[in-house]
Amino acid sequence: MASDKLNVVIGKRQILREIKKGNIAEIKIAADAEQDYILSMIEIAKQYEVKYLICGSREEFSAKYAIDVPTGAIGLLKYV
Repeated sequence: MASDKLNVVIGKRQILREIKKGNIAEIKIAADAEQDYILSMIEIAKQYEVKYLICGSREEFSAKYAIDVPTGAIGLLKYV
């Protein structure tokens, strides 16, 4: 869905950049991501008091958000 793609940021770096600006409403973390990656994303979410959810797979995120490569996390942007 194209509209879904416009409302997310992809990957740890982009999520971290936007979370520091206060633009992230929720982080979705792929259940099949590497354990260290999952733990680091949870830590970031807790540090910035952002809701997080471990769900789906990297391939499911890629398909749903029209991403060329599998990704371990998606940051859902707040609506302005």
